[in-house]
Amino acid sequence: MYINVYKIILLVCMCCVGICWISCSGNSDDSEQTEVILSVDKNTLTADGKDIITFTVMHAGIDVTADAIIRSVMDGQTLDGNTFSTSKAGTYAFEASYGNYVSKLITVVAKSTSGTVSNFVRRICAMEFTGTWCAMCPAGMTRLNYLISSSYEGIVYLMSFHVDGTSADPMTIEQSSILSRKFAISGYPSCVVDMRGTMGLSENYSVMRAIFNESLEKYPAHCGVAISSVYNEVDSEAKVTVKVTSEKTADYRLVLYVVENGLKYQQNDGGNYRDYTHNHVVRKLLSASVEGDKLGQIAEDKEEVKEYTVALDDTWKAENLSFYALVMDENGYVNNLAVCEAINGNADYEYVND
Repeated sequence: MYINVYKIILLVCMCCVGICWISCSGNSDDSEQTEVILSVDKNTLTADGKDIITFTVMHAGIDVTADAIIRSVMDGQTLDGNTFSTSKAGTYAFEASYGNYVSKLITVVAKSTSGTVSNFVRRICAMEFTGTWCAMCPAGMTRLNYLISSSYEGIVYLMSFHVDGTSADPMTIEQSSILSRKFAISGYPSCVVDMRGTMGLSENYSVMRAIFNESLEKYPAHCGVAISSVYNEVDSEAKVTVKVTSEKTADYRLVLYVVENGLKYQQNDGGNYRDYTHNHVVRKLLSASVEGDKLGQIAEDKEEVKEYTVALDDTWKAENLSFYALVMDENGYVNNLAVCEAINGNADYEYVND
């Protein structure tokens, strides 16, 4: 009897070890298999309150739509089910969650019945005004980065304009002060959206979302922007080509900036200076002024092309540089934009159905 009990115990232990070994020697693609994927049957709908789009949520190859939560990141509202309709034209962004997993954002465009909504993906420009002397700026940047990454990833593009304050900032450029005066910036950190709306970075997230959403809902794109860069390492030079296609006959201006990541300088953080990595730092304006270079009137469905030859400064790191092309409408607001890396980067036109 004792021998049989011993054998049983031994057999159980061996099974447990086998199970543990199988569990611990999992497939290297486990992370991919557990990814939550949100998809939609179409990327556009008519804003008539009747047209419907349908979402599907997949997890590890299984349809989990019925058990997933689908949320509109524009207002934080959860969908009742897996369909969406609206009577308000504009761009909408959604994400899905299932258990502890969250999907990547997807965007859809609700077109007005008059057909005024663009076929081009709308991008938003967020200009942060900051300084190494500003004690509250790191906290403001953290809040802004969180909002963008959680609700507007790939929609809002950030630029940091450094200004002098109680002490000099080594990343200041002349245009930072020009824009700060233009928008009557009185407190730091602050943010200007599409060169139109200003907000403080200590505002409630709902206030900040409302300003971003205003750009998407009230100021739809009527042009598309493409940008590319051909880098010559020997001459430390880049040839930048910007293309603009308009969906209506209108006047445009183009503003082109050099932006750099990974700059390390001391930063006042809550009253204490510490080492800090500064990203999205605007290094130089390549256009004639902050108002942009004239592209003139572009006819409906026509394209305008403008080229720049950019000599890279010795203090810049080419691998950390990007070019930001902001296309301004007749009112001086950013209607759309495109960004590419300095070293042979390319960002083609992006359409809502892509």
